[in-house]
Amino acid sequence: WEKSKTKSDSILLRGSDTLYTLLLRLSAPLQSWGSESMYDNRETDSMPTKSGVIGIIAAALGMKRNENLEELQSLGFGVRIDLQGIKLNDFQITEMGEKLNSNLSNRAYLSDAIFLVGLESADKEFLKKIEDALKHPKYSVFLGRRSCPPTQPLVLGIRNSELYPSLLDENWLVPEWRQESLFRYTDNLYLRIIMDSMQGSSVKKDVPLSFSPFKREYGYRYVKEMPGK
Repeated sequence: WEKSKTKSDSILLRGSDTLYTLLLRLSAPLQSWGSESMYDNRETDSMPTKSGVIGIIAAALGMKRNENLEELQSLGFGVRIDLQGIKLNDFQITEMGEKLNSNLSNRAYLSDAIFLVGLESADKEFLKKIEDALKHPKYSVFLGRRSCPPTQPLVLGIRNSELYPSLLDENWLVPEWRQESLFRYTDNLYLRIIMDSMQGSSVKKDVPLSFSPFKREYGYRYVKEMPGK
């Protein structure tokens, strides 16, 4: 495999457009990305979802829940898993008042995980607008749930390259003081990269069509795993 010969699906679809990628670092003591949560069982995916990241951007931009999301939906999306973290399950009991029974729920989180997220667009000014909003958010941003604020830095900047090479070439986000323990038994570093792809063999239902509390809707996207370094 030669990196110089690999092209992303987006460049094939858009022809000669120059593409740019905004990189985000998603890390926190706890985060949760549930694309298939049902009622009181709140699961988490093993990595950030496109709907969750678009929700972060919409909050930072100050968008209302019923606003059109088409411009955000059009962003190319990819994730590099720098540190998978550990899944935690939390059993919660919520008192609903004297006349109601207690509410029981199960909530899952990822603890101590680090992800590199890329957002790709031919519109560099739009990416700059998102970058500025994330640095000065209108509403609070959190990683999946309100109890999961991100650690800093959240924004790593805009790269003058496509989504895949931007994710591939960025330095490993795990702090140096932790790297030695992670390489105790091996000298090889392999990072998984999962990104949008029209040729993808897997389907994810995590494209937000509406965040309205009266009619939340999600669409599908194709994804594939690319070679990491």
